[in-house]
Amino acid sequence: MKTLRKNTLARVIGIGLAIGLASPAIARDAPPQQHEDARHDQDKDKGKHQSHPAPQQAAKPAPRANTAPVPSHRPDSRAADEARQRAASQAQQQRMQQQRADQQRQQARQQVQEQQRRQDQDRARAQQQRTDQQRQQAQQRSREQEAHRQQQLAAQQQHAREQAKRQQAQQRSVMEQQHQAALRAADARHRAEQQRTREQARVSEMERQRRIAAQRQRATDYRHYLDARQSAERQRAAMLEQQRRMQQYNYQQWYWNQQRAMQAQWASRNYNYYNDPYSYTPASYRYYRDGRYHQVNRYAADLLQQAVRYGYEQGVRAGRADRMDRWRNDYRNNYAYLDANYGYNGYYVDRSDYNYYFRQGFQRGYADGYGRDSRYGRYDDGNYNILATVLAAILNLQPFG
Repeated sequence: MKTLRKNTLARVIGIGLAIGLASPAIARDAPPQQHEDARHDQDKDKGKHQSHPAPQQAAKPAPRANTAPVPSHRPDSRAADEARQRAASQAQQQRMQQQRADQQRQQARQQVQEQQRRQDQDRARAQQQRTDQQRQQAQQRSREQEAHRQQQLAAQQQHAREQAKRQQAQQRSVMEQQHQAALRAADARHRAEQQRTREQARVSEMERQRRIAAQRQRATDYRHYLDARQSAERQRAAMLEQQRRMQQYNYQQWYWNQQRAMQAQWASRNYNYYNDPYSYTPASYRYYRDGRYHQVNRYAADLLQQAVRYGYEQGVRAGRADRMDRWRNDYRNNYAYLDANYGYNGYYVDRSDYNYYFRQGFQRGYADGYGRDSRYGRYDDGNYNILATVLAAILNLQPFG
């Protein structure tokens, strides 16, 4: 639209300029033409008089006394009148042309002014529209800012309410934990008191003698097992060398050396069956295995927990060795899993029970060691320790009494 307006304005200005330039030229050209026409008419009249010369004057009779004078003919005056009339007509035409040119210039100026007025109006309307739009945008931004401020205020209030609720919940939780801790402490004191009461009561002499006899028999059976195990150790070492499983070979050598060191330490002690508190301490725990509950005192319970811990530790070492040897995941054929006597000295529990819980820990430790995982335990200060929750789930010792 702006381009159309510019083109219309240019055409109007061009027409006005053309009329203005043509009018002076017409005014300049008209007078010479009028003079030329007047001269032409005068020359024509003179020619007529010259082509018909007047005849020689004949003798005329003497005029009468009372005869009226004949009027004389004046052609030059008539031609001048006609020239003056033509000049007046041409001047009239020039004035009319000048008036038309003035009118056209006036119209052109009016059109230019009208066009300018419309453009000014368009610019004013556009400016007003921009102003209105800016005002609307400012109002919209103001509304949005107010809405955002209200949202922030509402969010802050909600956060404050939630924070207050969390604090109240934490306070209730702390109070509940303190209450539960007080109950557990009271229960622990009660169990400890019962434990001391039972230990002070001791078992009967018949039960004591039975336990001592069972201890002797377990120790004898375990020594026979150790003597028979030496050939199996040599066969196992040869097989690992043949398979070029050097990491597993080194682990097996370490396992046997540790086991021999513990056996030598136990053998050096002057063990007295009758002075061992195990023989006269009543049972205070029970665990479920092979379809029935087994009752044990705290010394036997501690040894079973040790079996699970040692099993997890040795499982991690064996799993790492197989992984480093790029051997398959096969914990069941590992010598430590088959032996399952690491840390056992033949006392307090049957070897079958110790083997069972050692293998339960070994299986989980092997999975962590082979898979570089910490699903069942963690590494602390150079030792691999099974999680307390996992140990409790495996053994499930239940105090009673």
